[in-house]
Amino acid sequence: MKNRTKTEKSSLERMVYEAFMKSPIPLAITTAKNGVYVEVNEAGAKYMRLKREDVIGRKSTELGMMTKEQRQLFINEIREEGFARNIPIKIKINEQAVSVLLAAYHFKRGREDLLFCVMYSIGTYKPPTKNAQNDLFHKIALLDKKYIKSKLKQYPLTSRQQEIAMLSVAGRANRDIAKELCISEYTVKDHMKEIFHIIGIHNRSELIPKLLNLS
Repeated sequence: MKNRTKTEKSSLERMVYEAFMKSPIPLAITTAKNGVYVEVNEAGAKYMRLKREDVIGRKSTELGMMTKEQRQLFINEIREEGFARNIPIKIKINEQAVSVLLAAYHFKRGREDLLFCVMYSIGTYKPPTKNAQNDLFHKIALLDKKYIKSKLKQYPLTSRQQEIAMLSVAGRANRDIAKELCISEYTVKDHMKEIFHIIGIHNRSELIPKLLNLS
């Protein structure tokens, strides 16, 4: 049984990796501590106008993708909310300034703290193609409600727990969720504890990576 479980997990990891690499959305995985690129997909390397092997192992600040100050603001947002979504910044690509929207989600691989990053150009933004719209990374990056609901339905959550989980994924604080649902903040906290237990996570920062099968 253990060998079967390991095989299934390995198969799932391969599927996620292949989806990551083939996604038409520019994606990257960096270390949370210093922004060293651990992996970048083909669309990401093309967007940066660099070869994949020239990106992996180097810092985002070293490549001129963002300044130390920009990255610190980015990290602060992730520390406060568990993720950063649609953060507008200007980065340099081949010495050319480009306005982009960044989204990043924190997850762990073993003891390593990593960031799953998604990048969209503002200045040259075009509506995603049908293939991109159906891409699972595109859905999770934009917090597609229909997609997230479908992922949450895989777990035995009550309708109230699903509602609270959806609001949590959208970045709503417990007090805001309580106000919107007309319940106490203590009730929200109790529901969140039960949601974490059912899904198999420890805190809200692990929720999005779990839905994306990154953890």
